[in-house]
Amino acid sequence: MRIDVWRLGIVTMVGLVALGAWWSFVAKIAPADIERRAGAVGLPLGAHNQQLWWIPVQSREEGAVRLLETIVYRPAGAGPFALVVIYHGKPARNFQAVRPGFEVAAQWFVDHGFAVAVPLRQGYGRSQGTVHDMVGTCETMDYLATARATAGDAEGVISFMQRQSFIDPGSVIIVGHSHGGLGALGVASDAPNGVVGVINFAGGSGSWKRGHFCNGRDKLISAISRLGSENRLPQIWLYGLDDETFDPSLAREMWSAYATNPRVKIIFVALPATGEGHMLFPNGNTSVWGSAVQQFLVQLGLRVSRPGAAD
Repeated sequence: MRIDVWRLGIVTMVGLVALGAWWSFVAKIAPADIERRAGAVGLPLGAHNQQLWWIPVQSREEGAVRLLETIVYRPAGAGPFALVVIYHGKPARNFQAVRPGFEVAAQWFVDHGFAVAVPLRQGYGRSQGTVHDMVGTCETMDYLATARATAGDAEGVISFMQRQSFIDPGSVIIVGHSHGGLGALGVASDAPNGVVGVINFAGGSGSWKRGHFCNGRDKLISAISRLGSENRLPQIWLYGLDDETFDPSLAREMWSAYATNPRVKIIFVALPATGEGHMLFPNGNTSVWGSAVQQFLVQLGLRVSRPGAAD
């Protein structure tokens, strides 16, 4: 049974062409037998300083330290740069075949002056540990506990990256897509110091087919409401009008349930139909969402560069 929102398959996260490009990149810096150790592997490559990192996080179940496969991008120079952490969705199966994606989105953020980390949670890709980002079966799914379990690895990545010399530890944004968006809301419910905002692209979970949700749609809405009551971070939510996983009415209902604190601004943006639906953000269509995201980042008081402009 399909148990989550990343229903179009893992390789659609970046597309087959991008997946091939990723393997080309891996071949240059990460042979199959490379030693896993915390930190960067090799030298940054390309105009966006793309680099494989292994980021240590603590497993909540076992207490052991696990290394997460992560791609880090950053602008030229010493920084410090504000940090964007991009958090992935959840495929129905084949977790170990997942590879870090969001390359176009990551490059967009770098072009606007941000460092970017794209981690894979425990048990995905080559990350160590076991997948633990869903609590219960599809029939018994606990959405609130799932959000908090999913948040754990992101919090570990944030903590590690805040200690890097090229990162501004007080300027961290978490960007979550799909199940990763639910995880981002979990981060926001008890945000680590330095996290200043959330960008939620088509966030949610439990949709195994259109209109049907694990353990019931009402359980999802109730958990979203609870997370909203705990939130203290400004956010922007972006959902495509042709999203087949979270349709416009459901997206609005989740936002209404979440955005109840009048002291915290939660912006909702209905993105135009592009034919990409739920995969709009992973597919990298920056022309559709770039302007709204840039405006949000400026409103947070972050320094946002103009691509091609001299510093």
